[in-house]
Amino acid sequence: MNVAELKSQIMSNTLQPFYIFAGEEWKVQEIYLNQIAKVTNRTIVRVEDMHEVYRRLTTTSFIKRSCIYVLRDDKDIMTNESLQNQLQSILRDDMLILYVTTLDKRLKFYKQYADSVVEFEPLNDILLTRYLQREIDLSEANIAKLIDLCGHNYGECLLEIDKIKHFPDGSTDDEAFIKLVKDGTIFTPPQDAIFGFVDAVLDRKVNTAQRLYRECIACGEAVMVMLTVLYTNAKQTLQVQSCESSDIEKSTGLTYWQIKNASKHRNKYRNRELINIMDLCYQCHTGIVTGEMQEEFVMPYILVSVM
Repeated sequence: MNVAELKSQIMSNTLQPFYIFAGEEWKVQEIYLNQIAKVTNRTIVRVEDMHEVYRRLTTTSFIKRSCIYVLRDDKDIMTNESLQNQLQSILRDDMLILYVTTLDKRLKFYKQYADSVVEFEPLNDILLTRYLQREIDLSEANIAKLIDLCGHNYGECLLEIDKIKHFPDGSTDDEAFIKLVKDGTIFTPPQDAIFGFVDAVLDRKVNTAQRLYRECIACGEAVMVMLTVLYTNAKQTLQVQSCESSDIEKSTGLTYWQIKNASKHRNKYRNRELINIMDLCYQCHTGIVTGEMQEEFVMPYILVSVM
């Protein structure tokens, strides 16, 4: 189910007793959790694990209140079939919402409760910008920079905005933002040359790829890691480029951001050439493991072969 379907259930008050909120957009999940609590007149109770839920639900109490129990990334309920089988019988007038950062769709648990899964996709940058502009008076350029620093996550952006709002010296929001980024209060993730290197390879930018390769080696990046990242990104690019369905996410199993990243490299290589990059990465990985290839020659060999 998508978020729009959940919203419809909230508006019509036809909610299910159990939901799985999947994804990293925790702030949006919290907004919907609070709406569910308001509509159903239930109390939100955050618990550590499913055993605590079971204990609370099976303990006799003179004061009965309907609750929404909230769990995060609890492995017991995802793997313990005995707990799963008891779930509906013990909930009764209560609800359970399980937050799952990354949902393994191969699990029997997912297949059994697929209709209860609500996938919270990252907000697109246009919508995210609009929401953030309601919270703070930052220039469009600084809003864009804030979004980038926070990994395009709405909740993380709001946490950083709270720091800006509490900046003590009377600066404007833009001035406070610049100062907080400069002194490290607003975290700036390090620029990892390996991802720039892989992007350059998949964009066929020879000079950039060679320069970033030297930077990777200078900062001690492991060749095996570089091979893995290049293989993964080439594979995702191939999946997106060769997909004929209008719903790429459903057809490939890739996330929104994986598709967005892979789309940047579309049509720089033919499908056969992307497969060749993957084959080279696999062969070189095997060659290093077996001792047939020396690490220092692997990436130059791949660059010469594919570019």
